[in-house]
Amino acid sequence: EFLLYYGLLVGSCLGGNITPFGASANVVSVGLLKKEGYKTNFWDFVKIGLPFTLISTIVAATINWFLMR
Repeated sequence: EFLLYYGLLVGSCLGGNITPFGASANVVSVGLLKKEGYKTNFWDFVKIGLPFTLISTIVAATINWFLMR
């Protein structure tokens, strides 16, 4: 049961990093980029956010596996 809750926690925290509107910090960062004159679109953000999220999730799952053995 703990693993289910841990997976939900990791997914909800890290999953928001995939899209520009998935987390409030992403909305702020896109606004700051726009203010500074950098153009970004949804797919540009996903190109960075998706690999980061996948790597972070794999690291979290690995740590969880070592802790729960």
